[in-house]
Parts: sequence; structure tokens; C-alpha cells
Amino acid sequence: MKLLVSLFVVGGSIFMLRMSHDKPCCDHQGNIYGNIKSMCSFWHINPETFNRRINVYGMTVEEALTRPVKPNGGLQCTDHCGERFFSITAMCEYWGIQRKVYTYRISHGWTQEDALTKPSRYKNTQKED
Repeated sequence: MKLLVSLFVVGGSIFMLRMSHDKPCCDHQGNIYGNIKSMCSFWHINPETFNRRINVYGMTVEEALTRPVKPNGGLQCTDHCGERFFSITAMCEYWGIQRKVYTYRISHGWTQEDALTKPSRYKNTQKED
């Protein structure tokens, strides 16, 4: 389980708040909130979007709170052939690779082409009716 941590300075002292859905948290401006939901409500962002931006995309708290939400809900991307997709998930579905496999491969230095086109050792466990 990943913990979200926010550091802030008050009166020259550095404080750290563990960010969970039911614990106090702090935004990038030093404002303290009762929980992530109230902080996200103040910044007009969905808490799930905030958590995904921190945990999956590795954004800072400031980026996660202030970056505008795209109307399609995903990050636009382009594959190695120049084809544009509305999200990484859509690109992975097009190439028949699981998003988590693609993300793992990219994070371990694979080229985008290899990450999308090399077969996975793990078979997709989805059942067809």
C-alpha cells in the first residue's frame, strides 16, 4: 500500500502529513484540510483523479491538484507508428497488451515499440462468452 505524504513549512518548521482519505492533509500552498476529499473538493478535482495522478503518473501534489482535467478523462498519447489515442489504455487495447504490462515495460527502459508489440508471457485471463 502506498502512502501519500505532504511536506509543508509553518513558522520555519517542516511538517509531514500522511495523506489518506480520513486523515488531515496539506496542499502545495500549505493549506490544511480534514481529508483528501475536502482538499480535492476545494480544488474542484475528483479524489480518484488526484490519487491516480500521484500514484500512477508520479505528479507532484501541485500538479495533481492544478492540472486541468481533460474532457476525455485520459492522457492523450501517440504510439511508435504515429497513431494518436485518447489514452494509454486505448493505445494498449489497440495493440492487444495489458496497460500494466506496458507501464512496467516502459518503466524498465523498454522502447515504446517493443513494449507494445512484444508478446506478454502472461495470458489474458478474460473469459469470452
